[in-house]
Amino acid sequence: MKAIPLVLLALLSLATSAWAGEIYGAIKEGSQPVKKALVEIKAPNNKAYPGSTDDLGNYRIIVEETGKCTITVQFNGQSAQGEVQSYPTPVRFNWLVEKSGSGYSLKPQ
Repeated sequence: MKAIPLVLLALLSLATSAWAGEIYGAIKEGSQPVKKALVEIKAPNNKAYPGSTDDLGNYRIIVEETGKCTITVQFNGQSAQGEVQSYPTPVRFNWLVEKSGSGYSLKPQ
């Protein structure tokens, strides 16, 4: 009888993680990967999900909420932003960092 509440608790914890969405992709400057850059995705409720790029410019961040989010990339001491959409299933967003005046901007690739 004690096993039933434990099984229900385990199923409930799996069910909540099933709603989490994965946002992944690559960030480049021209044809070069943006290495070891800090990446943050801010969900519609303003909760922030941090991550970073690897040596190939790839990032992968799990976002618990769905909806329109803001992605921010720290590059050369400055930040560049763009919009991404979080879904219950994985979604890929590739970005290009471009010089824009005295700062940088993110462009979908």
